[in-house]
Amino acid sequence: MTHSGSRRDRVRWLAICLSACALGFATTGEAQEMRFDDAVALLETDDPDSIQLALETLGARSEARAVAPIAARIRGGLPAELADMAVMTLGAIGRAEAGPVLFELLSHRRADLRRITVEAIAAIEPRGAGEALVRTLSDPDPSVRAAAALAIGQIGYRAGIDSLFASLDHDNLEAAQGIGQLATPAHVDRLFGYVGRLPLDALIPALNELFARDDFPAPAKIELIGRLAELATPEVKTYLTDLADSLPSGRVKEAAIAAAERITG
Repeated sequence: MTHSGSRRDRVRWLAICLSACALGFATTGEAQEMRFDDAVALLETDDPDSIQLALETLGARSEARAVAPIAARIRGGLPAELADMAVMTLGAIGRAEAGPVLFELLSHRRADLRRITVEAIAAIEPRGAGEALVRTLSDPDPSVRAAAALAIGQIGYRAGIDSLFASLDHDNLEAAQGIGQLATPAHVDRLFGYVGRLPLDALIPALNELFARDDFPAPAKIELIGRLAELATPEVKTYLTDLADSLPSGRVKEAAIAAAERITG
């Protein structure tokens, strides 16, 4: 996925927020009808139900002015479930003004909140998002590192590709997908250096992204198919067969069919 998919990612993030159990926005008529100032007042209380209603209201309204009071409430402290909901609300609102508080939360003690924060940053793409996500590749929790690797590719942060390769070296397998989203033909040799070091299944997310990208040139895709075919394993044959089925008609599809047919056994 390239940077042009960022709007689609925000829509996807909002859909996730809407469907999350007990965290759906605008689930009540009360949340839909509440005035902005009343929601902010509720947000400042100590009552969990009132805070949840306030977040539902502000998330449903999706106004930029909601970012500041939500950020202030996060900094003031919230129970875990409400803190998660507050970050999801910021992600759904989708305003870059949320960047500072989200960057702060990347150092939060709770890994689940750090992971949700990474996903919100990827959905919003505030200034400095790429650099912050690269730093998060060193997070002590593997689920947060995985989310950061996926997010770097999602936002199209090409300056992060060397960090993704380094993360893959440290067994963050989700980095493969990000590499596939960002790599140029010049990176193919480096990617193939993992063949034999990692199972093919670990590299398939990178390959799938490369073949799906319109900005990765057809000659490079055909060369990539040829290099895969040289491995001549049953796993590669299966992959190339499935790949050919998924590709539109054209030279790349024909190359995948021919390469699969050349592999015996």
